Amino acid sequence: MAKRTKELTKLNDQLNEQMDIILRCTIENKKYGRLLLASPPSSRYPYVYPRDTNCAVQLMRRLAGSPNDYDCREQAFVIMKSMAYFMKDCISAEGSWGQRYSLEGEDKSLYKQEDNVAHGIAIICNYLLTARFLKREVKDMDDFFVCINKALDYSYTELYEKELNLFYSTTAIHESAMEEGYTCWVNFSFLYAYSLANEVATKKDKKNIIRSEFLNFRHQFLYSVSELFIGNNRYIRRTAPDGTRDMRPDFTLLSPFYFGFLHYKTQMDNSVLYLEKQLWDPELGMIMRYLPFYKDFSTHVHAGNGPWLQYTAVLAQYHYWNGNISRGDELLGMIDSYKNEKGEIPEHLSTCQRFEDFMEREWNPGIDFQKEFYKPILLDNVDFDKILEEANNMHKSYEETGSSCIIRDITRPEGGYIQFAAPLMWSHAEYARALLLRAGDWWKIHKE
Repeated sequence: MAKRTKELTKLNDQLNEQMDIILRCTIENKKYGRLLLASPPSSRYPYVYPRDTNCAVQLMRRLAGSPNDYDCREQAFVIMKSMAYFMKDCISAEGSWGQRYSLEGEDKSLYKQEDNVAHGIAIICNYLLTARFLKREVKDMDDFFVCINKALDYSYTELYEKELNLFYSTTAIHESAMEEGYTCWVNFSFLYAYSLANEVATKKDKKNIIRSEFLNFRHQFLYSVSELFIGNNRYIRRTAPDGTRDMRPDFTLLSPFYFGFLHYKTQMDNSVLYLEKQLWDPELGMIMRYLPFYKDFSTHVHAGNGPWLQYTAVLAQYHYWNGNISRGDELLGMIDSYKNEKGEIPEHLSTCQRFEDFMEREWNPGIDFQKEFYKPILLDNVDFDKILEEANNMHKSYEETGSSCIIRDITRPEGGYIQFAAPLMWSHAEYARALLLRAGDWWKIHKE
């Protein structure tokens, strides 16, 4: 008993550390309360991103609904509530959400990023289910149901292709042309969203505002999506628009685990082995998000290729879930070794040499600009002012990286490393999720 109490105290302190940094990536809004941003308000990303928010809200639901009395439980619920109301008000007339929003709810999106519809549904549903679990009052309940139904309708009628039984996307977790088609990440994110909507409809929607046809579709989709993303006894990242199966290694092979659909454990284990071997950074350790073939126009290397820390934390989550505590600890230990002096975790790392190579061969000649603003992945008729704003943000962030985020180390073959976008809220959310999984306080939440 004393050992368990000591472990819970340590876990509580660790979660407080992560929540403190997550709170640095929030801003108080008069209408909604505290809003989650991708990074601090003064950074390159002073926006609300549905994708990053959805990932964080999954953590918040577990914190708020945990049987353990964590100090940050109430903070987690308050953030979920603020984000749910924000997302409800930001939904488009058609029933979709975009890539990112200003603090006033203005759509600041650049890319066609269809999985945000799934993320918006999930944010709202996780709030409603947590409020029910905690017996908290929800104002404008029916408005939430109308919003969910509207988004389900849009996703089913506009993004789902019945003949293929898959959702189509242009870009998603990677904002580049290499995502176009039918991806593992997008389809499992929609399965997650429809599953949550089904739970909300069953437990809360007594007026049947959420239409049954969408919930019936979920049952059909559940039993087909996994099979359609399995090949060579593992998961695959994408089927291209022309039907070609994209077998390249990618972080998104973890999507079935990440969204909670583990029907094929052998294939999931094989996928983890494959991506861990293929994507492991030879100098910095940890995993890259995909192989950095920078001469491929659809591949972005973002200030130089290297490991992404939020994805490495998700890999640690899998090892903890799978009972491999030592490997999970090793991965979190690597992340710890790259925190800055404030304890902040960046988005990704690169070596000094790779960063300098990126600036010389991609940024200075304008190739990175061409990749980032490749017309087919941009929204139709996107305002050039938005492109200019983003290009200026990119330029500013690369200058800051080159001047203040370089850690020189002459003992390393490539001269040290750079930290890009520290802190990233998403990195800290995934680190905290890994801590909960290590403690076994994850999958058992909200079982009634």
